[in-house]
Amino acid sequence: MRLILLLLVCNIFLQASDISLDEIVQKLKNEHPMAKSIKAYEAAYSAENRAISSNKALQLTTEGAYAKPDLDLDSSGFEYSIGVEQNFLNPSVKKSILKSNRYQNDAQILILKHDFLLLQNDVRLLYHINCLDKKAILQYKESYLAFETLYMKKEKAYQYGEISKKELLQLQIELERLKGNFNYYQSQVKASRDALESKILMPMFKDNALSCTDTYPVVENLFFNIAQESMIEESLDKKILSLKSDFNRYEKPFDSFTFSAAFKNEIDTKRYVVGLSVPLNFTSSFNEESRAVALNKKSALEYEKQKLKLTRESEITLLQKQLSQAFQSTELVASILKRYENELMPLVERGYRLGEDSAIEYLMSQRDMWMYKKDLIQHYKKYYEILFRLYNVLQIKD
Repeated sequence: MRLILLLLVCNIFLQASDISLDEIVQKLKNEHPMAKSIKAYEAAYSAENRAISSNKALQLTTEGAYAKPDLDLDSSGFEYSIGVEQNFLNPSVKKSILKSNRYQNDAQILILKHDFLLLQNDVRLLYHINCLDKKAILQYKESYLAFETLYMKKEKAYQYGEISKKELLQLQIELERLKGNFNYYQSQVKASRDALESKILMPMFKDNALSCTDTYPVVENLFFNIAQESMIEESLDKKILSLKSDFNRYEKPFDSFTFSAAFKNEIDTKRYVVGLSVPLNFTSSFNEESRAVALNKKSALEYEKQKLKLTRESEITLLQKQLSQAFQSTELVASILKRYENELMPLVERGYRLGEDSAIEYLMSQRDMWMYKKDLIQHYKKYYEILFRLYNVLQIKD
C-alpha cells in the first residue's frame, strides 16, 4: 500500500514538474505531427528513388492463330508464338532521371523543414511571452497585496478618525481598480498559455508549468553567418540542380531501347526471333522543346533566388537595427523604473506616512511606477518579437 502511495505521489510530482524550452522543442521534434510527417515523407521519397532506380518489369508476349494455306489444304493447323520483352533505359538518362527526382524530393523536404522551423520559432516566442505575462502578474500581485495591506491599515485609521472619508474612498476606489486589473492580467497569462498550447499540440504539456529560467538574454547586438544560405535558398538550389539533370537527360540521342526474344511455332517452321527497338529522337522536336523548358525554368529559379537573397539581406539589416533600438528602449525604461522604485517611491511613501503628501499624490506615484513596469514588460515582448522574426528570416537550423 505504501509503495502504491509513493508511486502516486511521484507520478503527481513528475506531472507537475516544470518544463524548459529545450524540452518543449525536443518534444516537438519527436512527437509533433509535422515532425512525423517530415519523417514519413523522407521514407516515401527514399522508396520512390529506389523504385526509379529499379528496372521495369519483364513483359511476356504470346500469340496464337489457326492457319490454312491456299495451296496445301492438308497442312492446315494451329500456330503460336511466345516471347519476352525488356525495356532498358539509357544508363545516362536513367542517372539523370534519378538525380532529378532526388533533387526535387530534397527540395520538398527542405520546404517542410523550413515550415517546421517557423513553428519552432513561434513556440519559442510564445514561451517567452507567457513567461513575461507570468512575471507581470507576479509583480502586479505583489503591488496589489501591498496596497491591500495599506488599505486595511487606513480603514482602521478612518475608524479612529485619523483620515477623512474622502481619502478612504480614494483608496477604496484604487483598490477596486487594482483588483480589476489583476483579473485582467490573469486572463492574459491564460491567453498566452493557450496560444502556446495551440502550437505545441501535445496534451501532456497541459500538466507542466513553464520553467522560465531559460529565456534568451536581452542583448544589443547578435552576430550571425549571413553568408550561410537559408533553407528556402537551399531548396531553390536543389530545384535548379534537378532542372540541370533534366536538361542533360534530353540531350541524349535516345532515351531507352527494348530487347525482345520469341519462339514462333508455325505449321512447317520453327523460328527463334530476337529484336531490338530504339526510338529515334532526332525525328521529333520533343527533346529540343523539353531542353528549352528546363533551361527557362532554371533561369527563372536563379532570378527568384537572387531576389530572395537580396530581400533576405535587406530584412536582416533592418531587423538588426530594430533589435538594437528595442534593446536601447528597454534599457532606458529599466533604468527609469529602477530610479523610480529605489529613489522616488521611498520619498513618496515617507511623505504620505508623515502627512506631507496627499493620498492622490501617493496613488498617482503608484500608478506611474506600475505603468513603467507594464511598459518594461511590453518592451521585452517587442524585443523578443523582433528577435524571432530575425530568426525566421535567418532560418538558423539547430
